[in-house]
Amino acid sequence: MKVDVTTETLPQLLNRYRAATGDVTTYTFNTHCLLTYHSTAIEGSSLTFSQVQALLTESGLLTGLPVLDQLLLLDHYKALNEVLLLASQREPINRAALQRLASILMHQTGGLKHSLLSSFDTSKGELRIDSTMAGRRQLVEAHKLPAALDALLREVNTAVSLLKTPRQLYDLSFKTHFQLLTLHPFGAGNGLMARLLMNYIQQYHQLPLSLIYADSRTAYLKSLDASWQQKTPASIIDFMHRQLIRFLQEEGGNSSRS
Repeated sequence: MKVDVTTETLPQLLNRYRAATGDVTTYTFNTHCLLTYHSTAIEGSSLTFSQVQALLTESGLLTGLPVLDQLLLLDHYKALNEVLLLASQREPINRAALQRLASILMHQTGGLKHSLLSSFDTSKGELRIDSTMAGRRQLVEAHKLPAALDALLREVNTAVSLLKTPRQLYDLSFKTHFQLLTLHPFGAGNGLMARLLMNYIQQYHQLPLSLIYADSRTAYLKSLDASWQQKTPASIIDFMHRQLIRFLQEEGGNSSRS
């Protein structure tokens, strides 16, 4: 009898997803490709999912496709695997680790950024040194960033070891994603980094890794904006849960992808 996925609870969806994994090695690779594809597509990458799979199994770049998009995809995949390794080993995430991940993520597409007073290198994971605007938002002043990041990551390390239920842990991951985006600590790649940090929290307790679908980009940005305007992460957390449900429903019914 066909399961009515619209009535399933989160624990039921999680159980069905896990039952569908089949060949764990292949399934894990495809899932990591999927995360890399959607996260970079949100930032403007033009490669299709099939092209991402091909890129990550080839020994070099694919011909006829944008080089920068491919380099970002390759670096994101490396950063994703690194952050998941940290989580699997229950390594605490601190500012040094976060900056090292940022340097992996932006290794081939980052570089020097200049401000009025000095410059910083996004390919080395250096924090921004300017106090600028992100859209209509005034960002945290640069000199306050190190302390703010340290406080956020201490909170994550404490909470991730105390919380137990999937709902609590997903809520924490979605809230932390929002908080890192709010701090906007890097000169480039903040959205990618926020989603990697989200996945760190999920992997810490071996939960299925969630994503934001590329075709939901507009709704994603609207939910972020609503949370910033309302000064509460409620809107983005609700959106991210809907994305999680979609992922578990779609992937729970597929043991492989074409």
